[in-house]
Amino acid sequence: MITDFTFENRKSINAIQEQNFKAILDLCFERHPYYRECFSNIGLKRSDIRSLADIYLIPIISKKEYAANPEAFTLETDGLANEANVKWDVMHTTGTSGGKPTPFVSTAYDFYSILTANRRALEIRKIQETDLIANLCPMTLYPYGAYHRTIAAANVVKVPVISPLPGRPSDFFHWSASLDEVVSAIARSRATILWGVTSYVRRILMRAEEISADFSSVRLAFVTGESVSIEMRRDITERLQRVGKNDAWLSNSYAATEMQVGAVECMPESGYHNPAPEQFYFEIVDPESHESLSYGKRGLSVLTHLDRRGTVLLRYAMGDYAALSIDQCPSCGRWTDRFVGIPSRADDLIKVKGMLINPEVVIDLMLANGAINEFQIIVDKENSEDMLSSDRFRLLIDPSPDADLRGLAETVRKAIGLRPIIEITPRHKIFDPEKSLKAKRLLDLRNAP
Repeated sequence: MITDFTFENRKSINAIQEQNFKAILDLCFERHPYYRECFSNIGLKRSDIRSLADIYLIPIISKKEYAANPEAFTLETDGLANEANVKWDVMHTTGTSGGKPTPFVSTAYDFYSILTANRRALEIRKIQETDLIANLCPMTLYPYGAYHRTIAAANVVKVPVISPLPGRPSDFFHWSASLDEVVSAIARSRATILWGVTSYVRRILMRAEEISADFSSVRLAFVTGESVSIEMRRDITERLQRVGKNDAWLSNSYAATEMQVGAVECMPESGYHNPAPEQFYFEIVDPESHESLSYGKRGLSVLTHLDRRGTVLLRYAMGDYAALSIDQCPSCGRWTDRFVGIPSRADDLIKVKGMLINPEVVIDLMLANGAINEFQIIVDKENSEDMLSSDRFRLLIDPSPDADLRGLAETVRKAIGLRPIIEITPRHKIFDPEKSLKAKRLLDLRNAP
């Protein structure tokens, strides 16, 4: 049996993290092209790092540094166990500034660990042996974790999974499913769990309600890939309970390709539990000074791999603001670390007409309205031919027929200090799930070519 370290006390968790940190450091000093050169350049010796208390000596790296030379982040495994020398698969994380996606290499050794982490994540989310998972993640041109790891997660807990294959990755791929085909597959299979990108799961539920699809077996939605505010959680949960079981609920995750699993909730707003503390060590640091912040303080989230043989990242900035707790979870009793509050992108704020605004505030207002189906914020120029012209702040909405939109623009102005131009727009022109399974709630066109 594999020990479930999430239930171990903090002393035991700290001990296995220290043990694995020493082992991964030995490998990085000897076999990691990037860190071997980095440590040499800054004069850092293996003896300088005695424990996790000294981790601050290792420079924090960004996605940009990793993406610039991803091959340099893969261990040289000659002479290690066979499992470490077998390249199992390559997933891809999004590129930087629209560049090519960055490969993330897993060996057979890593994949076996990924299965452990995913099993734990599903156990935290209260998986049942009678469940059937609808994998609503799309197949893509570049393989990425969500689609493939959803299937692997179902396999390792021995529950069935269906993958309707939404999305159109290529003209050579002929088996993609439309929105209605996906809804039909869920109803026909009697799926109990919907697993996919937040905005796509929401659209599936909207469509199921419109056509009275039989979703009566659905009891859970596992969502990922987008921030889930309190209003978004309320909106999706209410839709779930209208078409599915009366007590259906939403379990959000804080996931990254660099984890191949998500930190997940055991119940709504319980915090995002690290499912494998022996594999992942998280820190929260000041975004400017990179000094470690105490538990409960909000700052930049940083990941260190403790037990990998393919791509290995030490003190990798995940690009989000979050807070961390190591207190025992009052809901499930686990002692593993948890992200508390709602993680947010470090670059979420935008400046429009000289004012710094938070698009999430506008998004929450649209969700709270109750009569707005789809919506999108667009920031562009009053004169698209003149990049020096004034900014324009538009709000595209698809309202219900009985929606009362009087005062909507003023409500937004009071919330963020800027009045939007309201434009009634057909739903499919705001978010077309036949073209993309992730809604773009904010579109900044000011620097578009």
